[in-house]
Amino acid sequence: MTDLQLGSLIAGGAIVAAVYAFNWWQEHRYRKQAQRAFAQNQPDVLLETQKNMVRPAASGQRLEPMIEPVAAPAVTPVRREPQLDVPEVEVDDDLPSFEEVAEPVRAPEPKVTVKQVELQDVEVLATSQLDASLDFIAEVHAAEPIPAAEVPQFPASKRVMVLGLTETGQWEVVNGRSTSRYTELRAGLQLADRQGPLTQEQLNAFCMAVQQFADEHEAVVTFPQRSGKLGAAKDLDEFCASVDVLIGMNVISQGKPFPMERVRAFAEQAGLARGTDGLFHYRSESGKALFSLVNQDQSPFGNTSDGLTFLFDVPRVAGGLPVFDHLSDVAQQLANLLAGDLVDDSGRPLAPGSIANIRRQLTNIYAQMDDRGIAPGSMAALRLFA
Repeated sequence: MTDLQLGSLIAGGAIVAAVYAFNWWQEHRYRKQAQRAFAQNQPDVLLETQKNMVRPAASGQRLEPMIEPVAAPAVTPVRREPQLDVPEVEVDDDLPSFEEVAEPVRAPEPKVTVKQVELQDVEVLATSQLDASLDFIAEVHAAEPIPAAEVPQFPASKRVMVLGLTETGQWEVVNGRSTSRYTELRAGLQLADRQGPLTQEQLNAFCMAVQQFADEHEAVVTFPQRSGKLGAAKDLDEFCASVDVLIGMNVISQGKPFPMERVRAFAEQAGLARGTDGLFHYRSESGKALFSLVNQDQSPFGNTSDGLTFLFDVPRVAGGLPVFDHLSDVAQQLANLLAGDLVDDSGRPLAPGSIANIRRQLTNIYAQMDDRGIAPGSMAALRLFA
């Protein structure tokens, strides 16, 4: 090896050693600076937050949002948008403003036509004609739609109502004049009325007639359990008998017959009108009879009468107590006008105490009917007490 090569190796090694030493010194210096910086006691913003700024998480109470009045800031911050150099454009003052054009878009509301409302009313009225608590209901499911003209009047000694489900999915009362076709039928036989409860013979005859009709149209018919419905009919009839009360208030002459012309004038003044049956009736605004005035002996009115009777059919009259109070006043006024005696059906005078006692009994009857879900004067009551 020549002297030149040896000198080059020594010089290169010295340079490498110098670079290594410089790097070590720089690293040592930065480490010392970092230790001095982190050695100072800096507060931890998470651990040393003031307690009144932290809400306990497990307080056990639900915190509802509270809205408190906030004072308006003195200066409202304005968001600045980037400015663009846009050439001025002449604005037509006749054009609508943005506020006029940008109206909120609302979804169109579904329009209900008068025809739809009428159909809904028809269906509600139809379905209210049958009630499982009042009727024995047979369901007929047709394989092919059955024309209304082919649905018979099922013979029965009690009320029968037949509803049909049209091909458009609408329930209606079936009658021979309808041109509808039905995919399903409901035939209902009432369980009880003023003639008594439904008997097993009556029910069997009805079921046979419905079954025969279904067989003729290759339809499937389902019946409720007959024994259970017969028991329900008996229970319903017993309840109806317990509240079926007809109140009579009689105005009896003291020897001289009442002139009917004077009675007619008083009745009309009191709001009673003579009906096609020849009797005087006090009616509601809807036309339902609330109480009636008849001859005590049930004979047609003539020129005179020896006795008059106000009749109040308790379960068939809605708003019974106010009607009874009005009836009592009218009966007393007529008795005073004709100088007659106001008595009950046994001939006992109807003094104010007696009338108050009748009123208390009416209150009890109405409470029983309400508990049973048969309101006086309702459709159910009119059916049961017919």
